[in-house]
Amino acid sequence: MKKLFPLFLLVIGLFVISSTNDIAFASESDNDELITENLTTLNQEVDLIVNPLAVDNENYYPGTKTFLKPGDVIYSSKTFISSTKIVGHVAIVGPDYYIYHVNPSGSVAGKRDTLTQYRGRHDTGEKLKVYRPSSGGEKAATWAKNNYGSAINYKLSNLSVKVIKDNYCSKFLWQAFYYGSGYDVSGSGYTDSFTGWVLPSMFTTTSKLFYLTSFNS
Repeated sequence: MKKLFPLFLLVIGLFVISSTNDIAFASESDNDELITENLTTLNQEVDLIVNPLAVDNENYYPGTKTFLKPGDVIYSSKTFISSTKIVGHVAIVGPDYYIYHVNPSGSVAGKRDTLTQYRGRHDTGEKLKVYRPSSGGEKAATWAKNNYGSAINYKLSNLSVKVIKDNYCSKFLWQAFYYGSGYDVSGSGYTDSFTGWVLPSMFTTTSKLFYLTSFNS
C-alpha cells in the first residue's frame, strides 16, 4: 500500500490540474457538470489503486452494499441434510479476494474459490453469514492463501490443532488466525498444543469477530 501512495497522489494532482484548466475556459453553467465528471472519474481511478487485486464483479457480497475484506469469515450452518453433510462450515476471504477453505470434496482438502464458485458449493437459498475480525484479519488471510495447499487430507480424527496436512474447515481457520495473526480466535486460551475439535459455530460466538452481514447462495 505504501508503494501505491505516490501513484494515488499523482492521480489526484493530474485531476486537479485538469479541472483547473478546463474550468478556466468553461462558462459558469458548465462548471458544476465538469467538476462532477472529473470527481466521478477520479473516484474510479482511486478505487482501482486501493483495490487492484479484487476479483471482477465480486467486490461486494451478493445483494448487499458490503465490501469484501481480507480476513472476513464466511459461515454457513450446513446441517446434516445440507450441502456437505457436516454441521457448519467456515471459510476466509484471502488477500486476493478468493475464498479459502477446507472441505472433503476432491483429491486435496484445501480449496481456493471465487465467491461465485464458493456459493455454488451450497444448496440454493442457503444463508451465508459474514463475520469480520476486530484485528489481524489481513495476516490471517495471507496465511490461509499461503498454506491452503498444505491441507491435503480432510480428517476430523486428527485432534492436534497444529497439524496442517490432516485438516478440516474450522481447524484450518483457527490455524490461520493463530499462526498468521498470533492469537487464539476462539478466545478460549487455546495454543497449538491443544488437542480437540474446533467447531465452526465458534466463529459465530467468539468476541474476536463481529457479525457483519449475510447473503444467499
